[in-house]
Amino acid sequence: MALRRKDTIYLELERLTRQLKASALRAGGGIDAETIGYNLGIARNSVSKDLTELCSEGRVIKIKSRPVLFLHRAASAELLGCDLDPARNEVRELAELLGAADEVVEADPFTALIGHDQSLRQAVEKGKAAVLYPPNGLNVMLTGPSGVGKTYFAELMHGFSDYARDTAVPFVYFNCSEYFNNPELLTSHLFGHQQGAFTGAGAAKDGLVARAEGGFLFLDEVHRLPFEGQEKLFSILDKGVYRRLGASDKEISSNVRLICATTENIKSTLLRTFLRRIQVVIDLPALSARSFDERLEMIVRFFHAESRKTGLTLKVAKPLLGELLCREYEGNIGELKSDIQFICAQAYANQFGNRSTVLSVDEAQLDGKAAHYDIRTRLTLDELVGGDWLSIAPSDVKKLERTALMPAERKDADLFYAFLADEYTQLQHSNIPANEISLILRKKLQTVFEHKIHHAAAEPLPTLDGVYGLQLEQKIKLLTSFIDGLTGYKMSDTVAGHLRNHLITLLAYVKKGKVPGLYSANLIPDAAKAEYENARLVCKKIEDTFLIACPSAELIFMCLLLAELKSQRHAHRLQQDCGVILISHGDSTASSMAGYVNRLIGRELVTAINMPFEQSVHDTLALFLKEVARYQYKKLILAVDLGSLVHFGAVVRKMFKVETLLIRNVTMLRLLEVAMNLSYETTELKALGELLESQGFEYDLYDASGADEVRVVVVSCVTGLGTSVKIRKMIEDVFEDMITDRVRLVTLDYAEIEQLDRLSLHIGENERLAGIIGSFLPKLQDVPFLSLEELFSEHGAELVMDMLDVDMAPDERELMLEKVSMKFISTVTIESIIKQISVLNPHRVLQEIEGVFHRICGELDIKPSRKVTLRFMIHCCCMVERIVIERKPLQMTLPPGAIVNDAAFAVIKAAFAPIETAYNIRLSDTEHFYIYELLFR
Repeated sequence: MALRRKDTIYLELERLTRQLKASALRAGGGIDAETIGYNLGIARNSVSKDLTELCSEGRVIKIKSRPVLFLHRAASAELLGCDLDPARNEVRELAELLGAADEVVEADPFTALIGHDQSLRQAVEKGKAAVLYPPNGLNVMLTGPSGVGKTYFAELMHGFSDYARDTAVPFVYFNCSEYFNNPELLTSHLFGHQQGAFTGAGAAKDGLVARAEGGFLFLDEVHRLPFEGQEKLFSILDKGVYRRLGASDKEISSNVRLICATTENIKSTLLRTFLRRIQVVIDLPALSARSFDERLEMIVRFFHAESRKTGLTLKVAKPLLGELLCREYEGNIGELKSDIQFICAQAYANQFGNRSTVLSVDEAQLDGKAAHYDIRTRLTLDELVGGDWLSIAPSDVKKLERTALMPAERKDADLFYAFLADEYTQLQHSNIPANEISLILRKKLQTVFEHKIHHAAAEPLPTLDGVYGLQLEQKIKLLTSFIDGLTGYKMSDTVAGHLRNHLITLLAYVKKGKVPGLYSANLIPDAAKAEYENARLVCKKIEDTFLIACPSAELIFMCLLLAELKSQRHAHRLQQDCGVILISHGDSTASSMAGYVNRLIGRELVTAINMPFEQSVHDTLALFLKEVARYQYKKLILAVDLGSLVHFGAVVRKMFKVETLLIRNVTMLRLLEVAMNLSYETTELKALGELLESQGFEYDLYDASGADEVRVVVVSCVTGLGTSVKIRKMIEDVFEDMITDRVRLVTLDYAEIEQLDRLSLHIGENERLAGIIGSFLPKLQDVPFLSLEELFSEHGAELVMDMLDVDMAPDERELMLEKVSMKFISTVTIESIIKQISVLNPHRVLQEIEGVFHRICGELDIKPSRKVTLRFMIHCCCMVERIVIERKPLQMTLPPGAIVNDAAFAVIKAAFAPIETAYNIRLSDTEHFYIYELLFR
C-alpha cells in the first residue's frame, strides 16, 4: 500500500532531523518546509499544510522563527537524550521544551571532542572501530606529545562503548610510573596477590585487571612499564589469562581491553612481542598542528569552564585571544588550559571585593611569555569577534564558527544538483520502471552538462565576503589547480566559473542536507567511465579541502567534468596550429552552429562566441581577444555573420601579430564547408582563402609577416596629458639610442585607453601595441602594462627595455642596459618624480612623506639605503595619490607566512596617522604591511 503524502513528509522530516547534532538542535536548528519539498518534489505550501497538521497531532515540533522550522519530536528527544514537554507543540525556540536541565549530554561522546570532524576525524574513526570490533573490541596504543589529551580520548572511547553497546563497563586508570622501580608491587597492583605472597599479604586481593573485567584498563605512561611487566601483560593480550602474585598454577580468565598511552617512541621503549598484540595505534597531534578554528574553540571552551566556576561573565580581550592563539606550548592543551586558569585567577584576585558580575581578562594577566600576535591572526579575529571583547556567560558558551554565508541557491547557478534532484523526484513518482529511470537520467545529465554547463557562460555567484570567504575562494582555486594538474590541461574560465558555482552550491546543499542520495554507475556515460579513478581522487580532495562528506552523486559530476576536459585538451592540441572562431549575433546562434559542425566532423574544431542583443561590440571584442590570447594561435580563421564584427580581423592582427583569415556572412552550411576544407584540403590560409573564393565566399586575409611593423608604446596618466608628455620626454631622453623608426611613443588621455576599440583607432595598420606606461592599469586583457611605481623602481630601466624589445645580441644588450641604467638613475630624482606624477601639491606631499620617513627611521633606529629611501618616497606618494583618487585603500589577503614586528608595525601606523588626517583617507593593514615590507625586506 502506497504511503500517504503526509506520511512521506513525516518520514523525510525524521531522516533530516536525525542528521542534525544535539548541539545544532540546542542552537536553534531545524528543517524548513522548502527543503522537504525540494527533496520530495512536493510544493512547499502542501508540505507546510501537512507539517502543521502533524504538529497539531503532537508528532512534530514547530519552531516559530523566520523561516518557520520543524523537528521530528521523537527523533529530537532521542538525540538530546531527554524528554520534551508533551504539552507544547509550538515554541519560539527548542530550549523552552528542555525544562530546567543544565546541560544536555550528546548521544555520541566523541562529538564533545574538539576537532572530531576535522583534524581528529581519522583518530576518532579508528577509536570507534577499536571499540566496536567483535566480539570484545581491540587493544589500542595512544601516542603523542604530553598534554595532547590522550587520557581524555581514552575516556571518550569508554563512553562510546557504553553508548554503542547500551551497557556500562568499568574503566580503570593506572599510571605505570608509580611502580616503575618495584616489579613485585607492580605485579600485585595489576594482577592481585594470594595470601602470604609477600610480607604483609594477610589476605588474597584482586588487582586492577580484575576490577577492569569486561571493560577497559588504561595504562598511562606505558613506556615506564618494565619489560617484566610487559611480559606479564602479554599473557592477557595473547591468551586472555593471568596469574595472581604468589599463585603458581591457577590461571584466571580475563576479558579486558587495554588502552595504553605514551609520549615516547613505542618501537624503542616497548617489547616487540607486546606491541604485536596492540592492534590499533592512534597518534594525537600536538596543539600547534591543530587548525586555527580548533585552537580557538579550545580557548573559548576553557574560558567558559572558568566562567562557570566563578559564576561570572568573562569579558576576554581580543588581543589576549590573539596572544594565546600564537603562543608555543610545550605542554600542549594541558599547558594552555593551565595558562587560562592562571589568567582568570589573577583577574579574579585583582577584582576581589568588587561586586561586579563581570570579570575582565586581558593581556595584562599574561605571565610575560610574549607571543608574536601576527597580522593574519589579527584579521581573522576581527572577522570572528565583532568588538574589542568576547563576552562569555556561565549559562551560554559562545562557539565562534567561521561559516561562510553562502549565496542563496539559484537553480541556474549550478544545474547539476538542481536538475538531478528535480528530475529524479519526478521520475520516482512516475510509472517508469527503475532500470529505465537510470537510462533516461544518464542521457539527460549528459545533455545538460554538455550544452548548459560547459558551453553556456557561467553567471557567477557573488564573491564570498570576509576572511573565511577569502579562504574558501582560495580553496576553490587550489582545487581547480589540482584538477588542472590531474588532467594536464588548464580549464577555460567558462568551465572554471561553472566549477566554482558548483562547489559553492554543493557546500550549501550539504550544509542543509538537500543533496539527493542518488548514485548509480549506470548514470555515468560510457565515454566518461574511464575517468572514474581520477574522479574518486577529486572527491577525496574535496573532502579533505572542505571537511565535508562528499555525496556519492559527486562522482557522476566529476566523471563528466574530467571527460570534458580530456576532450578539450585533445581539441586544444589540434587547434594550436590553426584555430577557428565563430562570432554570431544572438543568444546561442554561434553555440548551436559550432556544436552542430563539431559533432559532424567528430572533433572540437570551432570555438563559438555568442553576441546577445544587449551585449556591446566592445564586450564581444574583449571576449574574442581573450580567447585568442588563451590559445596562442599561430594562425586564425575568424568567421562572422555581419556588421562591425568584420573589423575584428584587423584588430587581432595588430594586437597579436597572427595571420588571420576573415570570412564574412557565415551561415551554417558555409561554416561546415570551411571546417571540411580545413580538415581535408589545406591549412594554408592563403590557399584556403582562394579555395573558398572559388566557392562564392567573401574573405579578407591579414598577413602576419610584420616586416615593416612599428611597435607603439602608449604613455597615459590619470593626471592628464601634461604629465604624460613629461614622462614621454624623459623616456625619449634616456632611451634615445633605442627609439628608432620602428618604435613610436604616443601620449593619450586615460579615457582613450580604457576600451580596446578606442585604443585601436590610434594604432596604424602596420603598427602593434607593445605596452602601456601609466598611472593605473586599464581594463584590457593581455596588454603589457608598466606602472609609474615600477617605472621609477630599481628595475625601471630594464622593464622599459623589455617593452621596447629592440633586437640585439645578449652582450650588446648588457652594455646597453648598463649605459641606460646609469643615465636613468642620474635623471631620476625624488623631487623630479613627485613633480611629474602627483595630482596633489608636489612640494607639500613630498615634505610630509619625508617627515613620516624621518620619524619612522628615528623611532626604529634604522638607516635605509638611498635605493630603499627612493622606493619609500615614490611608493608612499603614489599610495596617497591613489587612495585620494579611488577613495579606498588596498584590501587584500596577505601573502602566506606574512609576519611583522608588532612594535615596528605600530610605529608605522602612528607615523602615517597625520597623513590620514590631512588628506581625509584611511590606510588599511594591507597598506601598512607593504610599507613594512618595503623597509625591512
